[in-house]
Amino acid sequence: MKYAKDDSVVVVLSAICGNLLLTIAKFSGWLISRSPSMLAEAIHSFADTSNQILLYVGIQHSRSGPSREFPWGQGSSRYLWNLISAVGIFFVGFGATTYHGISSLFKPHEAFRSELYWLSITILALSFFVEGYVLTIAYKKMKKKQGKRSLRDIILSGDDPTITAVLLEDSIAVLGVVTALTGLWLSHIYQSHLPDAIASIIIGLFLGIMAVLLAFVNGRLLIGMAVSEAKEKDIRQFIGRYPSVEKVISLKTQILGPNMVKLTAEIEFHGGIMFDRKQVESDAELIREGEEPLPILVDTIERTVRVVGNEINTLERAIRERFPEISSISLEVY
Repeated sequence: MKYAKDDSVVVVLSAICGNLLLTIAKFSGWLISRSPSMLAEAIHSFADTSNQILLYVGIQHSRSGPSREFPWGQGSSRYLWNLISAVGIFFVGFGATTYHGISSLFKPHEAFRSELYWLSITILALSFFVEGYVLTIAYKKMKKKQGKRSLRDIILSGDDPTITAVLLEDSIAVLGVVTALTGLWLSHIYQSHLPDAIASIIIGLFLGIMAVLLAFVNGRLLIGMAVSEAKEKDIRQFIGRYPSVEKVISLKTQILGPNMVKLTAEIEFHGGIMFDRKQVESDAELIREGEEPLPILVDTIERTVRVVGNEINTLERAIRERFPEISSISLEVY
């Protein structure tokens, strides 16, 4: 199976490189300054790096084509790895960061020396620009996929939450850097540990909210979410307007992976255009002339079955041409 260029790969690899650099820088800054908010940001970047590696693993795994064990392919494995990533963010990002922040409220760290304060500020400023750059890349790719859909629709109903995950992670990362900078500045101004500790807790809460949202989105896709109502309406109208189709009795869709949709529909063909009237009249004339009816009727039935089969194949080709994302079609005729 051939795959088109995947924008998710560019976004995820950019995020991995950026966050790995920041993880090293932030942990170095924490080892020197012992700032709770700096540790929160270091854990945040470590969690982002680890989870984006999981996203990359999911992208590669989802590219495995159909096989005997997986007849519909393994596109949904991307959602599984994204869900694992969300769980990692919740426990490592939210859990560890919030715990350390709360601990710091009751166990004050030493006041910053001036040089340590500016070291932390420098590292966080670098983080702001790197996270902002990666966020810009993710946002551009998101806008490219968005089309006329709203951002909310893309996040909650899109079939590829990988770019969404990076976009949310880096949005939270930028907010986290601003929060950490504010906490450090206030702690330096007032010579108090409280603003820095509170900033750590706020960063942890940001991560917790993001993890729950990502888990919700990927969980829905894993259990077989349908395409949007508007897309289903377009598919139903297209099939219903096909010349040989009298009506669409039922229609269901299931997202199998990014740009991979399974379509199941029950349809009723127009009986009058599904057989050759002249051939049927010729068969009737043969029977009236004394020919054995059974062989003629058997030929008529076989011919009808072939016509219906050919018409189904033609309809499936038309559906795939109109909706390239539909990779599997099951049509039942009534």
